[in-house]
Amino acid sequence: MKLFWLSAFFVIFLDRFTKYLILQSDFTEIKIFSFLNLVKVWNKGIVFGLFYKNNIVIITISFLILLILFFTYRWAKKGNKFLKISFGLLFGGGISNLIDRVIYKGVLDFIDLHIGKYHWPVFNVADVFITLSVFLLIYKYIR
Repeated sequence: MKLFWLSAFFVIFLDRFTKYLILQSDFTEIKIFSFLNLVKVWNKGIVFGLFYKNNIVIITISFLILLILFFTYRWAKKGNKFLKISFGLLFGGGISNLIDRVIYKGVLDFIDLHIGKYHWPVFNVADVFITLSVFLLIYKYIR
């Protein structure tokens, strides 16, 4: 179970630390590369800002996510190292974004990937690890 908790705490620490740095900085937009900017965006909805004005949907989805996170922990106990790490990344990312939602009533996103004028929705470090964990779990189950 150590791998699960180490993975989860790593993601939580890294996400909280990067969000702290972003919140302490005074900027609107920083261009890092031609395809990458740092911006401060508060996501008051769920994924990509969906359901922004529907609190009932947000509360319901948040509750379902909490259930999934609870079962994630239970499933990881039975899995191999790969599963423990993958579920830990998912759990840590979910918890860190949930911390934002509780404290700030929204999730701080700041990574802006784009090609020219076409932008992917802004995201954060927790989102990166949530997405990575989903791909790792899909890979594991397909293989």
